[in-house]
Amino acid sequence: MYLEAKRHVAPSDPQTEPMRRAIGAAIGYVPPKDKPENDASLLEVSGVTVRVGYWRKFTALHQWFVGNVQGGHDDGRPSFVSVDALIELEEQLEQVGDDPASASEFFSADEDEALEESDIYYTLKVLHHAKRLQEQGWDITYRASW
Repeated sequence: MYLEAKRHVAPSDPQTEPMRRAIGAAIGYVPPKDKPENDASLLEVSGVTVRVGYWRKFTALHQWFVGNVQGGHDDGRPSFVSVDALIELEEQLEQVGDDPASASEFFSADEDEALEESDIYYTLKVLHHAKRLQEQGWDITYRASW
């Protein structure tokens, strides 16, 4: 299960120039003037994806995303996560952290699976980072592969 931040990196955006330059160096980017026929499209950095969080078999959290972000569709495709969804999830996890008995109000899970305190706190840290990136113009997506 992955929460990812994605950002379009426009070639003319001075704010993302350092990011494009670093990625370009890592992949062997060649400036257009040095490319065959000055082809600006070859190896042009057009976007960046950053993994914000990763979970393994946190079924209750996955079911929350399916029900609250993916419209009930559990098909493995990335789904956009709105700022409102991040805030709602954060509030629910904080409540569960304060009152573990309230977990069933927000999260459905197998009877044998309890929400682990470490999973809750890790997820709250991930959400904090995701919200910060979202404020900076990054799109947040969730996807799972079972």
